[in-house]
Amino acid sequence: MKKTLLLLLLVAQTLMGAELKHMTIGNQDFSLTTETYDIYDSKGEVLRCYREEQNNNLTFVFSLILKDRTGACSDKSMEDGYYEINGTKVTLYSHWDRKGKAYDAPYGVRVQVYELKDNYDLVRISSKLYIETQRRNYSKDSGMKYLFKAPQTQEEKASLQAYVRAVEHNYDGTFVYGDEAKKLIKEVEDAMTRKMRAIWN
Repeated sequence: MKKTLLLLLLVAQTLMGAELKHMTIGNQDFSLTTETYDIYDSKGEVLRCYREEQNNNLTFVFSLILKDRTGACSDKSMEDGYYEINGTKVTLYSHWDRKGKAYDAPYGVRVQVYELKDNYDLVRISSKLYIETQRRNYSKDSGMKYLFKAPQTQEEKASLQAYVRAVEHNYDGTFVYGDEAKKLIKEVEDAMTRKMRAIWN
């Protein structure tokens, strides 16, 4: 109980404040909050989206890490996010990378699409991802190695499937392979370029 209370106090103290803005999708109003955090060796920003109700309540819809840097100065795990609104759809882009000796940090991308339904609920309609959870050849036991060479035996196929299931569970999406993965990576990289242009304009 004491540890939980201490953690809650730490989180409350490290949130540097929240920026609030409103957006309208279709005929429904939403609130977006952007909060910065500095907890242990992680610093970043998180976006949260809430649907505005008629009784002035807010219903949580989704969250997105806009920026996270975890680790030492030269050895970091990095995550960047961006969102775009197009008509009644919101697309969330996430990009993971690493630098230095952060061998067990992820590299990859995810694209999630939300759509406003007739009942004014913003519902996720797809989530695709490609994630390498560590550097290639860092762990010889990981089924990740079969992303780069086709599994031959039933045991190797099972190892790849176990890896994919774990990634889909941990990163909340459907794993894609081959050309579809390359296309997804390009889509996210293009979105991150648009994000940088928006920051500088």
